[in-house]
Parts: sequence; structure tokens; C-alpha cells
Amino acid sequence: MTSTTRPTTSTPDDVAELAELIRVGGFWRLAPTWVPRDGYADPHTVDLRRMKTGLRRLIP
Repeated sequence: MTSTTRPTTSTPDDVAELAELIRVGGFWRLAPTWVPRDGYADPHTVDLRRMKTGLRRLIP
């Protein structure tokens, strides 16, 4: 006789906990060691219009 388990659904508390984990940088233990830990743009200061303009300059 085999038992089947059903995946549990996320509760708002689970989502809030995951968001807080990511906010404080706790997700790095999940990434391989070869992934750079710094040098990324701060998502709170990125101006997507400037990024779009810069990328359009690269496309002929």
C-alpha cells in the first residue's frame, strides 16, 4: 500500500516569510558558490527607462 502526499498550499504567512528571507539576503545559501554575491543593481534605485534606452542603443 502506498501513500500519496499532496503539496500544501502557501499561506500568506509563508509568502511573508519568504519575502523577508529574500529581503535580508538569506537566499544566497541556496545559490551555488560560483554565483557572484555582489555587483547587482539595487532594485530600489534602478531607472528602467534609462536601462531601456541603453539596451536600445545596443540593438542596430
